[in-house]
Amino acid sequence: MGGGHLSRPDFGMPQPDPAHPLTEFYLLLQHGLDREGVFALPALWADFQAPARRIYADEAEAFLTLRETPGAASTPLLAPRTLQLLYSSLHVLPDGTPAALLLTEECTRTVYAVQLLPPFVWEDPLPPLPDCAAALTLTLTLRDVEAIDADPHALEQRLCREPGGKHWLAHPKAEAFLAGRIALLQRLYKR
Repeated sequence: MGGGHLSRPDFGMPQPDPAHPLTEFYLLLQHGLDREGVFALPALWADFQAPARRIYADEAEAFLTLRETPGAASTPLLAPRTLQLLYSSLHVLPDGTPAALLLTEECTRTVYAVQLLPPFVWEDPLPPLPDCAAALTLTLTLRDVEAIDADPHALEQRLCREPGGKHWLAHPKAEAFLAGRIALLQRLYKR
């Protein structure tokens, strides 16, 4: 049975480069997500400051700002909440560079891409995010760099359960909000 040879389930799949500075943090976060089963999502507010003219979909994104706290003219899109995790997977580029953690929500099966940002100056461009409907960044701090050696379990819990340091890059509600604003401006400024 089996022809006398073994194969690995990850055969042919890129593996995270252990020498990359963020690999340790991605693996720690993934371990924490497996243990905790939840990931805190920050609130989502949208600011749309478009010129008083007809705008088109390809330029509209430049006028949209996503934030975690309300601004002067912000529209609330999402309240902060806890994502119940079905599973997570680490997306790795062919050279072993970790690009993002992909989190799949338990009930909706929505996939969220979480990209870690280093707490220090990063000269190389960050790897591209995988194609997901929702994406956010999690900015690491120098305190996190110290905590990964001193108390990794506490760092896991904090990264999983606290919304601090997380910033939305994309969300389906932001896309729907933007589409509504484009339609409104196109109706107002018909030519």
